[in-house]
Amino acid sequence: MSQPVFDHQPVEDGDVVFDAPWQARTFAMAVKLNEAGVFTWSEWSLRLAKNIQAAESLTEHDTAVVTSDDYYTCWQQTLEMLVREKTGGS
Repeated sequence: MSQPVFDHQPVEDGDVVFDAPWQARTFAMAVKLNEAGVFTWSEWSLRLAKNIQAAESLTEHDTAVVTSDDYYTCWQQTLEMLVREKTGGS
């Protein structure tokens, strides 16, 4: 059984779930980039939390991160930002 790593990570019966293949790929890329030393989990979790908070501030609802698509879109955006910053890309 795998436990969620972050507060908004979707789980079902105690296991992390993906609703679409792109979500699983995004998750795997984050793990591999961390393992390769591109960023630490501390950097990752702080940036992801900021991106989720920013997404939530853009809506009048209690939360903008409602579905797994919303959640993994934040993951994808966080990956893009960190890789750009760490590699000097634009």
